[in-house]
Amino acid sequence: MHSILIVEDEAIELETIEHYVPWEKLGITVAGTARNGKEALGKLAELKPDIILTDVRMPIMDGLEFGRRAKQIDKNVKIIYLSGHNEFQYIKAALNIEAAGYLLKPIDMEELFALMEKVKKKCEEEQLAGQGEDWVREKLLVRIIREPDPEKRGEWVGKWEQSLSDIGASREFAVACVTFDAPAAYPASAAQDSGLAFADRTEWFRSIAKETLANFVIAEVEQNAQYVWYPRKNGSGAAVAESSFWERLLERAEGSFDTVITIGLSDSHVGFDRIWEACRQARACNDEKFYRLGGAVITPADLKPTKQTDEDREQTAVKLVSAIQSGDAEEVNRQIGSLFATFREERINRNYALRAVIRLLSAIEQHFSALLAGSLKERLLVDDWREISAMSSCAHILAYVEYFCEELRTAAGERDVDRNQNVTDRIGRIIAERYHLPLTVEEIAKEVYLSPNYIRTIFKEKTGETILDHLTKIRINRAADLLKDKSLKVREVAHAVGYENVSYFCSIFQKHRGSTPNEFRKIFL
Repeated sequence: MHSILIVEDEAIELETIEHYVPWEKLGITVAGTARNGKEALGKLAELKPDIILTDVRMPIMDGLEFGRRAKQIDKNVKIIYLSGHNEFQYIKAALNIEAAGYLLKPIDMEELFALMEKVKKKCEEEQLAGQGEDWVREKLLVRIIREPDPEKRGEWVGKWEQSLSDIGASREFAVACVTFDAPAAYPASAAQDSGLAFADRTEWFRSIAKETLANFVIAEVEQNAQYVWYPRKNGSGAAVAESSFWERLLERAEGSFDTVITIGLSDSHVGFDRIWEACRQARACNDEKFYRLGGAVITPADLKPTKQTDEDREQTAVKLVSAIQSGDAEEVNRQIGSLFATFREERINRNYALRAVIRLLSAIEQHFSALLAGSLKERLLVDDWREISAMSSCAHILAYVEYFCEELRTAAGERDVDRNQNVTDRIGRIIAERYHLPLTVEEIAKEVYLSPNYIRTIFKEKTGETILDHLTKIRINRAADLLKDKSLKVREVAHAVGYENVSYFCSIFQKHRGSTPNEFRKIFL
C-alpha cells in the first residue's frame, strides 16, 4: 500500500478528505494530516509519505512553499495540489515544482480516483527502477497475480518480459503455490514455529531452491502463501528431477517448521501471458489440501471432480445431540469423524461442506439453547461461519467441530442434576425425533410419566417457551428447509412436518415467517 499525507487548513474539509474518501479501496493509507505547510513539513521526515495532497491557500506556510521545501527533503514524493481557486497562476506555480496533479474544490471523486491511479503507477515505476533485478521480478510477479483487470495485467506482463530478457518467452515454465498452515487443532496453539519464523521462510526457501532450480522468482502474495515461478529445464530426466526436488523440499520444510506445508504445482506453460493462468492452476492444486490430512505435493493430475450436494444431515445432528447429552465423548467423536470422512471420500464441494457444517452446528445449538444461555453464553458471540470459512482443510474444520461439541458435552455434564431439567431435555428429544407425527402434549406426558399440566409448567420454566411453541418452531424451521426443494408440493411439506390440514399449515407458516409457503419459495429460491 502507498501512504498519503493530507494538508488542509479547514477542519471540516480535512476531516471529510481523511475519513470519507475510500482510501483503502484505492490501496492507500493515510499516514497523517496537518493544518498548514509548516506543520506538514515537521511531519514529513517522520511519516515519509509516498503522496502529499495539499491545499494551496493556507496560513503560516502555503501549499506552494511547502511543496518546494518538501521536494528538497524528498525528491521522489508525489505532490497533488488542491484549491478552490481556478486560476492559471496557481496551476503554473504548481507545475513549476513538479506537481503530480491538480484538483479543484469541491473534489470530484472520479477525478480523484483517476489521478491517484496515475500517481500510484508513477510511484511503482520509480520503485521498480531503483531496485535490483531480483526485487523487481518479485514485485512484478506479485502485481501480475493480484491484478484482476486483464488489460492492466498485460502491462505488468510486458514489464516482466523486459526484466527477463535473458530468458526467451518461448521457454517452458511452471509455477508452484506453497502454503504454510497451522496444524489441525482448535484453538490454534499460540506457540511459535519450532524452526524458522515466517519472515525467514522466503530466504530459507531461496537457499534450498538454488540447489535445483535456476532463475526462479518467489512472490509472497499472502501472509502464509508463496508463489514460485521457474523455467523448466530441458532434457528427458528434468521433469522427474523437479518432482523429486519438491518432494525433498517438503520433507526438509516439515522438519524445520511446525506447520502443514502444501505445494501445488502447475503444468508446463509457454508464453509470459500465461503466468496468471499458471498461478491459478497452482493455487487450485494447493486448494486440494481441503481433502488431505497432511502436507503434500499436488499436481493437476491429482485433481478430481467435486460433488455439489446438500444432503440431509439431520440424523447426524440427532445422534450427536444424543451423544453429547449422555456424555459419550467417544460416540461424539465417532459421529464427527464419520461425517468428515464422508466429505473427504465423496469429495463434497468445499462450499457445500461448509453449509452442511453450519446447519449441523445450528441444529445442535438450537437443542442446547438453554445451556448456551447459561454457562456457555459467551459461545453465542462466536461467528461459526467466519471461523470455519477461513480454515484450509476438512481436518481443521473437524477440530473446530470437535471442540464445539466437547464444550457442550462438558457443560452438560457439569450442569446440576435437576429432575425437571432432565424431563425438559427428554421432551425436547421427543419433539426433535417425532415432530413429523401428529404429536400432542398429552402423548408426550405419557412418555415421561407426568401430567400434561406439569410438563407444560416445567418446560416453560426451563426454556422460556411453551411445548406447543417449541414444537411449532421445530416444524416451521424444518418446513422452511423442505420448501427449498422445488420438487415437493406444499401439501407434501405440510404432511412431512406433522400438519394434516394444509390451510392451517399455511396460516401457521405465514405467522412465523411473515410470508406464505409459496411466497417464501419465491423470495428465497
